[in-house]
Amino acid sequence: MKNKIFLAIILSFPLFAVNVFAMQYSHSFSAKTDCALETGTCVKTIGTDNVQVEFDINPKPVTTMSDLVFTVTVKKDERPVTDAKVGLDLTMPGMFMGVNRHVLSHVKDGRYEGKGVLPVCPHGGVLWKAEVTVERDGRSATVSYIFEVK
Repeated sequence: MKNKIFLAIILSFPLFAVNVFAMQYSHSFSAKTDCALETGTCVKTIGTDNVQVEFDINPKPVTTMSDLVFTVTVKKDERPVTDAKVGLDLTMPGMFMGVNRHVLSHVKDGRYEGKGVLPVCPHGGVLWKAEVTVERDGRSATVSYIFEVK
């Protein structure tokens, strides 16, 4: 019996060490939000091409473990861009939460949508990073948004 307990302790130590490291690493990351989705959409401009990328998630408030709709609207010189390939990569700064990538489909008027779920962080993290990649005319550009979930 003592051998089994000793073996269980020895085998569980690496898992414990990894979790302690992950918890310290995730809480030491000091990213700040630059996208307040609870108050509306977030807009950024890509490069010198004057391409505006608007990012949103619904329903509000944005919560983990619920069905979400990710929306990206792409405009160039205030006109809808309807011929782009738009991808979305969702990560948690400072904590690997698995691969969460989406290819968004064009709906209309430069609006691209996809559905997904944000998982719960086991250490209580609420900060997420969305990287939107827009491919068009043989060129690709990425813009990032950092936001919080409830």
